[in-house]
Amino acid sequence: MNTGNPDARRHHQAPLGIVNMISKSSFPSVESYLALSLCVAVIASATVFTTFHSQPELQKLLEEELRNNTRLSSAYGLNIEALSGNTLFQIAHYILSDTTLIWVAINSYFAILAMCTKLIIKLTFKELARHEETVARQAFLSYILLTVVYLSVVTGPQKGHRVMPWMIWGGVCGFLSHLQFVTCQRLKYTSPSCDRGSQKVSILSVFLFIVSIAMSVMVSRFQQHLEWQPAVLLYFDCLLALFRSTYILFRCTSSSRLFSFNPDSVRHFNYWLELITNFVCELIQMFSYAQLFVVSPGLNLTSLFFLYHMKLTYNCMREQLGRHRTHKKIFEHIENSYPCVKAANSDDRCVVCWELLGTSRRLPCSHQFHDWCLMWWLAQDSSCPTCRCIIPSPQDQLREADANSTTRVIFNGGTFGFVHFPQFHLDLGPFLSSLLGRAAEPSEEQLQTMLEQVREMFPQMSTEAILTDLRQTGMTQTTIENILEGRIGVNPSLLPGALDDDLSDESENEIEYEEPIEVIQEPDNGRQRTWTKLSTSSGDEELSYYEIQRAKMIETYRRKYLASDKAADLRAMGITE
Repeated sequence: MNTGNPDARRHHQAPLGIVNMISKSSFPSVESYLALSLCVAVIASATVFTTFHSQPELQKLLEEELRNNTRLSSAYGLNIEALSGNTLFQIAHYILSDTTLIWVAINSYFAILAMCTKLIIKLTFKELARHEETVARQAFLSYILLTVVYLSVVTGPQKGHRVMPWMIWGGVCGFLSHLQFVTCQRLKYTSPSCDRGSQKVSILSVFLFIVSIAMSVMVSRFQQHLEWQPAVLLYFDCLLALFRSTYILFRCTSSSRLFSFNPDSVRHFNYWLELITNFVCELIQMFSYAQLFVVSPGLNLTSLFFLYHMKLTYNCMREQLGRHRTHKKIFEHIENSYPCVKAANSDDRCVVCWELLGTSRRLPCSHQFHDWCLMWWLAQDSSCPTCRCIIPSPQDQLREADANSTTRVIFNGGTFGFVHFPQFHLDLGPFLSSLLGRAAEPSEEQLQTMLEQVREMFPQMSTEAILTDLRQTGMTQTTIENILEGRIGVNPSLLPGALDDDLSDESENEIEYEEPIEVIQEPDNGRQRTWTKLSTSSGDEELSYYEIQRAKMIETYRRKYLASDKAADLRAMGITE
């Protein structure tokens, strides 16, 4: 009943339509749900107590009914003779026997779990960020939808006493899955050297691990009362909870000070731990969907629903393996291209993770970064994180290899009668392209049409740069994305090698850059720290709108960060702007 790896799934697939619509609305919020559940529970409790006080003969009827109920004593081993006279046991039996009150009790149980989840998150992580709340809300609503479909297959046309245990189990799994999801999100973006809140996260990881073990023990003890199909599904849930809790526990242990003396080994361990855990959880989830697909009666919408989720899980596994192969190639490129050196000063930090540099990799522009930080950066952008100098990346080689190995057939679309066909393309392999005899590059007419479309959006771009990228990509949308992400159209004057030429040129049509060097003298060790700020003396109109807005955004958030409490160490070192 868990939803596999929601973090991997949210990046590569769109949520279901009903889940996306509900997640964007303000209702139902957790606060409104808890308030409504509290009102319903108070009204139902008052009704039950009033009924028991106004009808004394009801207790005698319930006592006789409990004594004649042999199912409780045979299935659960309860002493009915001793419990039949207990008032609380009679009230519980009365609630579970009533169709309306049993759903009120289940809703109150869910409300208590939601309140406990919110309280634990508040005590451990304080306030969640807005994007964390959005992702957690969407994952929780997806879990509810999966649970409803799950119960429709498992229970079927059963009575209330058969549905209620599955509802209780679903509540426990949802409680555990939500806490695990929020904890995993925080562990991805938490620095190992951060001591604030680490003890609370460690306590939460131990609690999640104990609850997972307790779930497994409970299923093993009640296995004899279940058929093999529900028992296997319960074991799948236990395995998912156990693997995720073990991952969180190991991640907290590896990020502690016990292993701070060897950060490179910790990064290797965390990478492989996350990869193996995600892959195993997705594999277990796919087996669970496969069993639900087989168990579902006949071919209906429910079976198609599980078949669709099997496909999504398989795609997530393929994407994880593809990302692993890409990261492996990038890491090999880093080891072969950039030397491993030690930081000149013991207090120098990596600008990507803000940890101490220690042993790091030096780029051609003389900036140093951790090998793992550089790997994650080069997977997204082929430039230096500090000076934005263009550096070679294996991602570019992979794109060129894909472009050379495949042939892209482009259809510009058009209107035929009342039907409009949009623009689309087909990527053909080497074998099919040789059979069809199609050219790898689009025709000149297609290039001119696509060039006009791109020039309408980016008139400041040169025609040669756009045509070069269009010949490689073959798609207007891909070229536009490359321009927006800065892969093409980089102003040559921004590169380090062209700064001297721009400074020596006195033409009014070119941009002159001034590079003032500000020197900060540190009183403790006499060492000087310098940095360079690039400023324009004239002609901001020569820069593209994207470059100007990016520079303004970086400067604004840099000032905000330096003025915040998190930058107290930087202000103490003399860095104030």
